[in-house]
Amino acid sequence: MNNCHELERLFYPESIAVVGATPKEKLIGSGNMFVEGAFKQGFKGRIYPVNPDADRILGFKAYHSVRDIPDEVDLVIFAIPLKAVIKVMEDCAAKKVKFVHMFTAGFSETGHNEYAEVERKALKIARDNHIRVIGPNCMGIYCPEGGVAFQAAFPTQSGPVAFVSQSGSLVNEIIDKGARQALRFSKVVSFGNASDLQPHDFLEYLAQDRKTEFIGVYLEGLKDGRAFFEMAKKITPNKPMVVMKGGQTEGGSRATRSHTASIAGSMKIWQAMCRQAGLIPVNSVDEMAMTLAALKSLPMPSGVNAAIFGEFGGGSVLTTDTAEKAGLKVPHLSEKTIQRLEEFLPLAGHSMKNPLDAATAMFDDRAFIRLIDILREDPVIDALIFVQQLNAIDRHVGGRGGLKHLFEMTMKAREIFSKPIFIVLRPEEDLRLEIMRQSLVEDFHAAGMTTFTSFASAAKALYSMNQYREYLDSLQRETRRESFWSSRPGTTLKTSSRAAD
Repeated sequence: MNNCHELERLFYPESIAVVGATPKEKLIGSGNMFVEGAFKQGFKGRIYPVNPDADRILGFKAYHSVRDIPDEVDLVIFAIPLKAVIKVMEDCAAKKVKFVHMFTAGFSETGHNEYAEVERKALKIARDNHIRVIGPNCMGIYCPEGGVAFQAAFPTQSGPVAFVSQSGSLVNEIIDKGARQALRFSKVVSFGNASDLQPHDFLEYLAQDRKTEFIGVYLEGLKDGRAFFEMAKKITPNKPMVVMKGGQTEGGSRATRSHTASIAGSMKIWQAMCRQAGLIPVNSVDEMAMTLAALKSLPMPSGVNAAIFGEFGGGSVLTTDTAEKAGLKVPHLSEKTIQRLEEFLPLAGHSMKNPLDAATAMFDDRAFIRLIDILREDPVIDALIFVQQLNAIDRHVGGRGGLKHLFEMTMKAREIFSKPIFIVLRPEEDLRLEIMRQSLVEDFHAAGMTTFTSFASAAKALYSMNQYREYLDSLQRETRRESFWSSRPGTTLKTSSRAAD
């Protein structure tokens, strides 16, 4: 744990007060979910429910106000009506609270000046008293290691992925879908209106956080785009950042203003910023989860030339189209590779071109391993997209034995193939096959392998990873260039200061 950063105590508080916790059971939107979340995460500090009409809440002694709490308070969570916000903020100021998380909504995002004024007044009290504010209109913090969570069902295990989001509901979705990809999180932030703490503030913390290796971000708009851009450029050489932007259309831009009081901004500027800062853009939560999982578990590709195996017949034509639309190349295999494949794969009913239409190798261990070894040696191939057809495996091998066979073959392929393998396991309409698929997916994730629910998502992840690799390579070339010229006497190196177009 790094105790130097200003936000460290936010993620690792020693005491939490929840204003708006209630003795009423299962009251939706109450502060109880924060108390329950901390309890389930094994929070080791002190929890103080605050409610003027209660003496005990969820087994904890309740206090009538923040001022009545006898000890210091690091974090106060507001789960209260808008009309009570100013009074409670004044209590926090008197108590010298360090952080306030405003779960309360209904401020500037409503578009009404009188509610926006409440937000401004609350922020002024906070700033005058050195209180940092998350929100309003947000879910706040999830940090398993710090024992903080806003849902009791969140995993208690920590991991190397951080996620920073303007949307609270999307945070719940990414944690859920991330769990299906065996992702675990170090820190998660839902920051809402960002009246005080901005995305770049959280990124600055994550940049130095040793527990965070990969970062996902969801944004609807930026109040300080330059600060975000500069912070991203500092982070991406060391930690990949996957970003999703809401408000990409005119209708989406209108929705962001009603959701979190943000201005979406120009998509052209956003796209240029992603390119120049080495950000990895995605367009859905599924893409976000699968791209983060791929970065975590797969080696970086050396290019976009993909071999495709496991999609047979007309499907191979469609996958080629999909791959090339995603920015990949599906090259002809080298003549040497084709000759070697023809030595043991029958020509009838098969194609040695790319995509490889070679069903026989799916059901013959020796043929499959030989095929993978030959592809590994082909210099025109940078990665393999392996489409696993459960219906075909089920017909030829059958049931659980077929699953075991497919899993073991894939694990052998990973050992042999030094390049990344992108496994595609599409959802099955047949319930029995879908149960088998989910079981196989769990086995792959337990073995540290990423799976994709569509060929398109695998192709997009491969393209994105290669783009990021090219960005890192460009930084290394620039560093070598600067080192070369700076070592020459009397030479002044001119560098570009061009901003994002």
